[in-house]
Amino acid sequence: MIKAIQESSPGVLISRVLIAAIIVFATYNPSGKSIYHWIAGHPNPTDAWVILAGIVTVLVNIALLIAAWKALGMVGTIIVLILFAALAYLSLQEGWVSAGNAASLQWLGLILYSIFLGIGLAGAILWRRATGQIIVDEADDA
Repeated sequence: MIKAIQESSPGVLISRVLIAAIIVFATYNPSGKSIYHWIAGHPNPTDAWVILAGIVTVLVNIALLIAAWKALGMVGTIIVLILFAALAYLSLQEGWVSAGNAASLQWLGLILYSIFLGIGLAGAILWRRATGQIIVDEADDA
């Protein structure tokens, strides 16, 4: 019981959001320093290292997306997307992000996507904190 309480600290949520952000921004960012840019600008796109980096990057991103989807479900994902749409609208309205600047819109989208994945990775922790219920996955092969 005490271990479950210790593992659900805000630090765990923040660390999972940071892990997701590192993966998202390493995959692509508007600064031009990302795995996407490295692969796109590589002189030999059929190099084994380039192919391996691309495959690993895609698999890690898919794994994060699946984890977020499983944790949040369709309803949770819709709720988070509605919240993020409102935050994006607020950012545009208040001038925090310029609608005419593609890079600033990309940064905003990547930040929100990182937070979405981080929330998904910490979905069980958030659910346990909100409801007191523990989520247990059912194994089909058991």
